[in-house]
Amino acid sequence: MALNRLAMTGISHGEAPVETREKLAFGDDERLSFLRWLGNRGVPGAVLLSTCNRVELYAELPPETDPLALADLLLENRELPPDGRNLFRTMTGRDMVRHLFRVASGLDSMILGEPQVLGQVKEAYFASRSGRTITTQLNLVFQRAMYVARKVRTESGIGRHPVTVSYAAFNLARSVFSEIGAKKVLLLGAGEMARIIASHFYDEGSRNVAVANRTSARAGDIASRFDARVVPWESFPDELCRADLVIASTAAAKPVITREMLLSAMKRRKWAPLMIIDIAVPRNTEEGAGDIDGVYLFNIDDLQRSADLGLEERKRRAVVAERMVEEEVALYGHFLEHAELPRLIERVVERAGRMAEAETGTLLSKLGISGKEEEDLVRRSVMKIVHRLMHGPITQLKKLVLEEERDEAAEVFERFFLDSDTGGRRGGGTEGG
Repeated sequence: MALNRLAMTGISHGEAPVETREKLAFGDDERLSFLRWLGNRGVPGAVLLSTCNRVELYAELPPETDPLALADLLLENRELPPDGRNLFRTMTGRDMVRHLFRVASGLDSMILGEPQVLGQVKEAYFASRSGRTITTQLNLVFQRAMYVARKVRTESGIGRHPVTVSYAAFNLARSVFSEIGAKKVLLLGAGEMARIIASHFYDEGSRNVAVANRTSARAGDIASRFDARVVPWESFPDELCRADLVIASTAAAKPVITREMLLSAMKRRKWAPLMIIDIAVPRNTEEGAGDIDGVYLFNIDDLQRSADLGLEERKRRAVVAERMVEEEVALYGHFLEHAELPRLIERVVERAGRMAEAETGTLLSKLGISGKEEEDLVRRSVMKIVHRLMHGPITQLKKLVLEEERDEAAEVFERFFLDSDTGGRRGGGTEGG
């Protein structure tokens, strides 16, 4: 069965320290050359997932190939000793499918249920697809993994509750302000907490964030990454007059926001409400500042309680999520037991890919596009449209054949999408348009 040729090997935060993960990590500019290097060593297709918490290689292997060979290839490419293999997890078949589904759903993450990993899985998948280092079986299992991850997050609700102080701070602000993206936000401090919070606001569409830090270069780094603006440290008291929300996370040994400073700012604001979330230890806001009319002050203890409760809730919801993953793994295995179905879908996807590539080549020529980045953007956009169009029919085909056992659906699907391959073309026209 083709499923038994699918394998995964790698390390994650659960098996290896950060020092080891760093040695195995790949930059975006290294990924494609490594995947092609694998191809030259007999691996027909692979997807590389490399993040700060994991380096995992998913591949379709030639028949009767030892899956541990993947670990050896990773170590060889990174010029690391072969005895490092004992840190690797290696899985095949359904175990590999289950692992990928769990990873994409955030169930194998350091922070349970975190959503960023799905984006990283997508990025790894699209990189392999664009570089043509993916096989049909890998293509199908990764598409299914992304579907399962979205379904798990939507139906289990595992990501709805904050489990970190930084996300709890953002979640608190979002619960207070109905239009959080339109609010004026001032970040005091430019450390890791500030960076994470800035990313949450950026993802929410906020482009009205200011950053103040004693070291202006660090503030500038956050500002450049998240479309924010830098406020000179000595000017941040004036910014208190304009902000709707202040999030303080500096490493100062004593308060940087004094009661007197806030009284002055509130008078200039005509006592318009100001929310302050102080996540620093020691606190950045002077004792008693929360007693000022219009000032709503929250500290790290308030947020930690919310994060702790959120983690407990996520653990409860993870039980539901794990059950959903198991059901999807069983369904996917049932799908592959219909040996003719994957091959039929493969033929249709291949034909759609050929048509898309032909149309893309014509479009690039007509537009005069020759830059690699622009070409890749156009190709990915066209393929995204093709896959979105194919998703519905393929999903319905699987449902009819696997769940309702209506085998005639496969014949209709084949006639509809592939009849023209055998000479009988309905409605005229040509494959190139």
